[in-house]
Amino acid sequence: MLVPLVAAGLLGCSLTPSAPAATVISTTGPPIAAPTPPAAFGLTWGLVQDVERPAEAFAVASDLPTAASAPGGANFPGQSILHDVAVVGDRLVAVGYTAVAGSWTADAWTSTNATSWSLSTIDDRVGSFAMAVTARSGTRFVAVGRSGVDAAAWTSADGKTWSRASVARLASGSLADAPERMTTVIDTPAGLLAGGSAGPELGDRQARFWRSSDGTTWTPIADAAAFGGAEVVAITPIPSGYLALGRLGTGQRATGSIAWLSADGETWRRIDDRALANGLLAAVAVTADGVLAVGSDLDEREAVVWASADGVTWTRAPGEGSRLHSGEKIRMTDLLVTEAGYIGIGNFVGVQFGDGTSWLSGDGLSWQQAPLQPALGQGEPEALVAWRDRLVMVGSRGAPDNYIPSVWISPNVP
Repeated sequence: MLVPLVAAGLLGCSLTPSAPAATVISTTGPPIAAPTPPAAFGLTWGLVQDVERPAEAFAVASDLPTAASAPGGANFPGQSILHDVAVVGDRLVAVGYTAVAGSWTADAWTSTNATSWSLSTIDDRVGSFAMAVTARSGTRFVAVGRSGVDAAAWTSADGKTWSRASVARLASGSLADAPERMTTVIDTPAGLLAGGSAGPELGDRQARFWRSSDGTTWTPIADAAAFGGAEVVAITPIPSGYLALGRLGTGQRATGSIAWLSADGETWRRIDDRALANGLLAAVAVTADGVLAVGSDLDEREAVVWASADGVTWTRAPGEGSRLHSGEKIRMTDLLVTEAGYIGIGNFVGVQFGDGTSWLSGDGLSWQQAPLQPALGQGEPEALVAWRDRLVMVGSRGAPDNYIPSVWISPNVP
């Protein structure tokens, strides 16, 4: 996600984190006044308590992750994951999906104060997933994903009531009848642009792009040789047009990453750069010097950052201890450019349980990792957005036994 943050008072403050507190954001009493931005902006987090859960998936009342009730089983009958978040004015909308007894449906969570989130259904068709959301012209929300074997999109004025969009299939090509999915979407002055792929869930993929003027009707861009063997994971506007990032391999195993450039969103030039080939891209943001991308190495043993001035030639940031986890799993999942610096989010996993984390960088090359803190315990943050003078992060917590829909706010509340 790329949402600039206007954070008055952040410039000139120290970026050394203070000691974290086991904070849960209060949802009672008067609204919490925004504190003076502390030194730990983007590095300490408060866990939001009031995030509505689907009743059928979370019949057991619990505010914190709990162990499995039986060997090999989870404590809850279902699970929910918030996968992306966008903002229009003061209204925040997160999208994701819920599973009960193996049946997945697309859901949305909305908030106007960041501390209380209400649940609504995006699509009740079984096999529906909302993967990404954007704000169209700053007035309404557009979500994309898939429903069954079809790419899907939905629109909403308030994040609570959603309408299904019309998404056309390609009429010809080797993958014309293959399952399709949208994985990312952006709003541009020329309309909406989405990316994703076609191909079997665990098999070979073909990158795919779609265009829409208003989010209600989508037209796929014709297949091209440049799309072979890949899936689009992120798109951003750049001065020369558009930059898209993708992963190579199959739906079961990604084997590297690539990029594409386009002047008009219709014709795409494939960029196979050696610096991207040995990593897994996840998110991209425009900087004063070009673009910055984050993700991991192929085995997710290092959180990786790449920089490029033009989207053609890429440089991988030197490795450092702050982006490693004792040889275990670690990755970045999203990136935001703020006046305080670059904020990256992600998670790491040890022998069994993981934790959410974040990083702060002034130059995009050297990163300071957040200290361990209870609010991020067993967390898997997926997406980040700026809201007022705060950061809002969405995802889930409780893995590997539970996936509880979760929201965090930074700075945390003392």
